[in-house]
Amino acid sequence: MDRWTGILKVPLYNTYYRVAASLCLSPSSKSLSVPVANAIFFNGDKIDGTGNPVIERLSDLQQIAEILVSKFGNSINAWVIEAPVFNGPFAVYKDFIPSVKEYGEPKSYDADSFPASSSIVLLLWNCLKEVLSIVRSTCLVR
Repeated sequence: MDRWTGILKVPLYNTYYRVAASLCLSPSSKSLSVPVANAIFFNGDKIDGTGNPVIERLSDLQQIAEILVSKFGNSINAWVIEAPVFNGPFAVYKDFIPSVKEYGEPKSYDADSFPASSSIVLLLWNCLKEVLSIVRSTCLVR
């Protein structure tokens, strides 16, 4: 089974997210294959310039995606989502929680209509559209 890996910059509402993806491809057609599972990882707070190679490796979106695939197996899709906004070093995922304070802390959370799940589905859908566009253009070039 082949894989497509890369970093995407995709929209969600009025914000752009960086997402590292490592996706199953069908070896015969270079189209997306059906994975047995999706591993979705929301990267946390920033720790830049520590000089510690382990911390630096675990801060890299693509490295985290590779680790997820190595742990869960080659038949999964791995998605690593970076927060679009940081309050200092702290990650703020405001598009998944409808009501946040000035610095990103949730005011409250009302699960009616599943706002977090709906946002995740929309973000992954936008990622898939981008990947399909890249894969198709790559296959046409060869």
